[in-house]
Amino acid sequence: MLNYIIWNVNPEIFSGFPVRWYGLFFGIGFFISYSIAVKVYTREKLTQEQVDTSAFVIFILLLLGLRLGHCCFYEPDVYLKPYIDIFKSGSDVTFYDLTRIFRVWEGGLASHGGGIGLICAFILLSRKFKCNFWWFASRVVLVLPITAFFVRMGNLMNSEIYGVATSLPWGFVFIRDAVIPADAESISNAMLNAGLVTQDGFASLQAFLSSCLGHIDNVSFMNLNEILIKFKFIDSSQITALTDAFVNANLLTANHPTQIYEAVTYLLTGFILLGYYVYQAKREKPISSFMILGLAMLFIFVTRFLYEFIKNDQVDFEQGMIFNMGQLLSIPYIIAGIVFVCIAVNQQKRNAVV
Repeated sequence: MLNYIIWNVNPEIFSGFPVRWYGLFFGIGFFISYSIAVKVYTREKLTQEQVDTSAFVIFILLLLGLRLGHCCFYEPDVYLKPYIDIFKSGSDVTFYDLTRIFRVWEGGLASHGGGIGLICAFILLSRKFKCNFWWFASRVVLVLPITAFFVRMGNLMNSEIYGVATSLPWGFVFIRDAVIPADAESISNAMLNAGLVTQDGFASLQAFLSSCLGHIDNVSFMNLNEILIKFKFIDSSQITALTDAFVNANLLTANHPTQIYEAVTYLLTGFILLGYYVYQAKREKPISSFMILGLAMLFIFVTRFLYEFIKNDQVDFEQGMIFNMGQLLSIPYIIAGIVFVCIAVNQQKRNAVV
């Protein structure tokens, strides 16, 4: 019977080569969204040049919004403080401090900031093409959940943004991000109970771990595993057995794979939105821009709000908050989604009367 899933995927596609699954998945998602958008906009009389220009502007502002959203909402003390310190006499600000905000490859993107970036792109492009803002925005939002699906799968490959501990059978033990208490006795006992060390070797293992771990509170599971292999307490084929031993001893936990929960939600949202569009188009019925926007915001951000209850805090200041930053930032989008659906329903009623 399945108790949990051990997840130990290397974030790099090829070990030592700086190309990650996250970047590949982001690119695949954007390309698929672009390909569908070409068909939608071509059907609605936008030229290929306009579509290509839109894709470029949206990509740049989306990426900028994702990055600035993280820097401003989650870690302003890290990314914005150096710019403030420039104006303070005697402040020690390095070039690295000033450029860190642009180092997207180091991690740190926030989807709510991406939403703001998209709004800026919609305003700019609707003015450039002299088209209705709501029409333009809704046709982009129609395909964006596909990209969001691949982005969350990229988070899964990075072993990041996962949930709290769970006993459900589909819980994931994220090996690469796992940290365990640096307690030599507990670790040694767990390995003894699992048969990874004999009773005769127990004392020497505990003494070895005590000298290695010193006075630290926690140790990376991967680092501990490498130490145990290097000094021949276990071999490389026993990482699964070691994981099981630590889970059974409550040193490791299985966690909600919230990346998958969100990814599935985005994929379903994409199918629903595209299904609505195709259904209305085939029957030559009006396609409501507000209905597309409203449904997208409600499906994405209501579920995001709920998922946050079972997610680990992303930053320290969220500890003790009733609603974390992700939930607070979701509320304006949820309100907007409700308003848009109400507008769409009223429009349909007026059209029915006419």
